[in-house]
Amino acid sequence: MIPASIESHLKNHHLSYQHHVHARAVPAQRLAAAEGVSGYQVAKTIVLNIDGELAIAVIAAAQRLDRDALEMALGTSDIQTAPEETFVDRFQPCEPGAEPPLCLFGLPIYVDATLAKEPSLMMRGGTHTDALQVITDAWIRAEQAVPIEGLGTP
Repeated sequence: MIPASIESHLKNHHLSYQHHVHARAVPAQRLAAAEGVSGYQVAKTIVLNIDGELAIAVIAAAQRLDRDALEMALGTSDIQTAPEETFVDRFQPCEPGAEPPLCLFGLPIYVDATLAKEPSLMMRGGTHTDALQVITDAWIRAEQAVPIEGLGTP
């Protein structure tokens, strides 16, 4: 079940979505398999520490984060993956590792420019058994996600 705060956020931002329930899937690639979609259509959320502040990077499940691309785009070299224990409370009531990339959590969102061109995206719905399918352009506008070229790499 999608946490009420996430559902409320989506409605308040007029972001239409389809709710999918699937078998428990922790890695993003397993979410893609559970939903029967390509790993290039599943948004993988990575929480980063950028110059001492938390931020969200969104890449395809089938990709890895290219920190160099983000460092160049933001003009900083101080980017690290944030340890889960430093941000888990920020994403309540989400299950750890099931954080959807939503501005509800007060963090800037950076999305791979290629992923941003997909017509729709599948993302976690706050649990490892719930997924949200959203229209990509609408999600980018509603969540103020910033596309970054080369953020995700094969």
